[in-house]
Formats: sequence, structure tokens, C-alpha cells
Amino acid sequence: MNDEVKNLQARLNLPPIHQIGLLTQDVRAIVATYESLFGLGPFITYEFRPDRHWYKNELTDFRALYAKAMLGDIELCFMQPLEGKGIHMEYLAAKGEGLFNLGFSVTDYEQSYARFVDCGFDPVARAESFVPAYNGYLKGCYFDTQEVCGMIFEIMWKSWL
Repeated sequence: MNDEVKNLQARLNLPPIHQIGLLTQDVRAIVATYESLFGLGPFITYEFRPDRHWYKNELTDFRALYAKAMLGDIELCFMQPLEGKGIHMEYLAAKGEGLFNLGFSVTDYEQSYARFVDCGFDPVARAESFVPAYNGYLKGCYFDTQEVCGMIFEIMWKSWL
């Protein structure tokens, strides 16, 4: 690991990876494939329309279908954007299906957010919402870390963790 990456790692102070996010055109089909081919699951599948969603600092409507399953301590999350404006649609159109983001579950959301901004990363999309599938609240933000890390990073705070 070079000094620049070590310095960035120290400045961001990230916990271990909590989530691997993948974009797909068809969540139900990919879940069926992963369940039958790899025996993964059970998956929790739900539609997500955040109470508040910002894309590039503009309050927007967004709706997606999510399917999540645990791989040990890491959550595998398939996302299918359905409507609205968001990073999911933009990324899927530009790069197609596949790996989208690494997610980090943080207990200090506001401080983690500030550390990313201080390191020069732009917040691309943010959401705050009650999530009925988990009977809890979340705050999340995707940062454009592609130039340095090759993909999007997400920080999230979940009341159910």
C-alpha cells in the first residue's frame, strides 16, 4: 500500500467494509440465480423510496428495488433502480450491471461525512428514511471515489445495527 493510500485511509477512519453493492436490471432474476446457483440467502427484498433523497445536492424522487443477504459479516446488496433521478441510473447507463459500491456502516455519520468532504470527495447522492423492511431509520451518502478507489463508496448509519 503506497503512502497516499495509507494517508487517505487514516484520514477517512473507515470501519471494515459492511456492504458490497451491485446494480442490476432485474433484482428478482439475479436473486433467483444466486439462490439456486450458490445457495445464498435468505434475501430480504423490498422496494425503497426514501423519505428524502438528494442527487447532486438537488432534492429528487427516487425509487428502487433492493435485495439483501448476508455473506458472513458483509451484506450483499442488489439494487434495481425503478424511477427518479439518482446515481444508480447514471452509473447503470454508463457502466452496466455489476459492482457499484462498497458500503461502510458508521456510528458517527456526520463526522464521517465531513471527513470525506475534507478529503475532497463529492457527495453524489444522499438519503434519509424510515425503512419498513428493517423497522428502522437510515442515513446514507454515496461519494464519488472512483478516481482513487475505482468505485463508489457509501457511508451509512442504520438504527437497527
